[in-house]
Amino acid sequence: MLKTVLLPPDKNISVETEGKIETILKAAQKRLGIYGYDKTTMQEIAEDISMSKAALYYYFPDKERLFRAVLENEQKEYFLLLEQKISTTTAADQLIMELVELRHSLFRRFLNLGKFRLTDHHKVKPMLQDLYMKLRENENNILATLFKKGKESGIFILDDSVELALLYSDMLQGIRMIEMKRMTHIEMTDAENDRLFCMLRKASQIFLNGLKYNAITNSTL
Repeated sequence: MLKTVLLPPDKNISVETEGKIETILKAAQKRLGIYGYDKTTMQEIAEDISMSKAALYYYFPDKERLFRAVLENEQKEYFLLLEQKISTTTAADQLIMELVELRHSLFRRFLNLGKFRLTDHHKVKPMLQDLYMKLRENENNILATLFKKGKESGIFILDDSVELALLYSDMLQGIRMIEMKRMTHIEMTDAENDRLFCMLRKASQIFLNGLKYNAITNSTL
């Protein structure tokens, strides 16, 4: 069983309230995707769903908390998709490559929803630090499980799956940051997005091939 740290649902929330929150989040996600965080207002979101601004503030006291809730939903969807992949695929190396693809989609959606420039990173990081740390913790738990699965099936040779998961995760994050510094536009272009995804895939293939090579050479000794 994969360990995650996503917050459990609030059992005290009524079905009606859940429905309203879902409606708000969908509207916020749509508007954020078009205009970004800075150019989206609570008034506009309220008008999109024919809700008073006061009612919107009842559910989300400020724009930051609404933005966080949208990102939390994105993360939950990401981990649910990963769980589905893990339940239907047995090969650890294939699952890790699936994770790379799904994680990149989440990263692109985050950039699109916020429309943050690299120069805004110092403002964004404190606001979402704990959310990012939950994402990293969940992801590293899953990666450690997958590396251990690969070791048990004989396709990887490794010592510590937890340590390896951290190393691999840091490598991918480093590539993202380097490629973001090379961005020439305020928003990531399709070409820049494709280049980043290509770099993540190539680095992952090299990393995994090294683990496989160790397994092959040790089996022939």
